[in-house]
Amino acid sequence: MSARQTAAKKAAAAPTKPEEQEPAQEPAAPEPEAPAPDQAYVDALQREREGYVRYDRTDRLKDVDAELNRLGAPLERAVTRPPETA
Repeated sequence: MSARQTAAKKAAAAPTKPEEQEPAQEPAAPEPEAPAPDQAYVDALQREREGYVRYDRTDRLKDVDAELNRLGAPLERAVTRPPETA
């Protein structure tokens, strides 16, 4: 192997200089965070619970309360009943 071929192999094997490397990509702007799947599920259960309380569906309310308790979610949302119509 000639001296020229040896020099070419060394140059190819040598790490590139930092200024020769491609610039790092800029991080994308953070997207608004969606609620965690568990939180979205809890929110849905709480909305479902509000409807059951509003329309006096105590049979279904027990199941939703049990699931919210299993998840450790508080039962803090206030519910108002719609006005009675004659």
